[in-house]
Amino acid sequence: MIVFLTAISETDKQGYIEETLRIAKKNGKDVKYISLGAMLMKELKADLGATFVPKNVLNIDQEFRALGMKNLIQKLKGEVKKHKNVIISGHTTFFWKKNFTNAFNWKYLKDLQPDMFVTLIDNTDIISKRMNVSEQWKEQGMTREQILAWQNVEVNVTDGWSQLLDKPHYIVPRNEASDVLYKLMFMPKAEVVYASFPMSNVSKEKVRKSIDKFVEKLGKYFVVLNPRSIELGEDFCDAEAAQTFLRDLRWFTGKANKIIVYFLPELVFSAGVLTEINHAFETTKEVWMIMPKRFYGPFEKHMISKMFHTEEEFFKFVKKKGYKELKVKL
Repeated sequence: MIVFLTAISETDKQGYIEETLRIAKKNGKDVKYISLGAMLMKELKADLGATFVPKNVLNIDQEFRALGMKNLIQKLKGEVKKHKNVIISGHTTFFWKKNFTNAFNWKYLKDLQPDMFVTLIDNTDIISKRMNVSEQWKEQGMTREQILAWQNVEVNVTDGWSQLLDKPHYIVPRNEASDVLYKLMFMPKAEVVYASFPMSNVSKEKVRKSIDKFVEKLGKYFVVLNPRSIELGEDFCDAEAAQTFLRDLRWFTGKANKIIVYFLPELVFSAGVLTEINHAFETTKEVWMIMPKRFYGPFEKHMISKMFHTEEEFFKFVKKKGYKELKVKL
């Protein structure tokens, strides 16, 4: 399995990959990690010598950088073939001095023969804080809107790559459960599900704990995409609201095999959940819902594939359907 993992700068891609490598090792899996950025920096430093200033690497002429990446990928072709499982990390694009540029010539992508694409995303405020203390990025003065735009482009280009090579592509939040990438790599038969629930009252401690407990249990049988792993702050801008809609509807619901709606009596049914249900329904996906019987109405009956009135009933059905626990040592 060769995974090409993309992300914009300061998404803590390195930390996420290191956690995946740790889990893989604990479960007896050998994974080779290749960072295109780190390897290119090493080659540029060797070529330019003592005068090379790492924080200014993106000032390098785009054609020269593209040539360097081409040569690097050609060298890596043989290295990738030596290993059964590989994670390759890199960018699709850079946003530097208020302009987008391609990280490398896309025609060389097929030389790496990826089996899957994963894009790591994170909360805008968190990325902004990392950038503000980064030697390379603090002088760029990126706004939240610019960070969102870059993250959106990174997802869109990676999705284009996946369509070009006819490979799956998943968008995973940085704070998602630590075993998600491991499951995607080593448990290909596991279904990817999106956990949908009204977010309006999730700030209540009791409700939050109930949802987190349910999602954790759900993760024993599925690869779960959880909207709570990347939440809006109170002071969100219009662009963040717009990307939340895009992310939950297209990036999460759109990529999942099915959505599982969890509705507690304490929650208020939201436009978000209704939109996700409708989108899943109209794209032929299965929608399973856990909802107390007294809330069940004709619209739910029309669009829901399978209705459960308690968690116990739901998980009993999951086991009866033959879903096995995904055994992962953490």
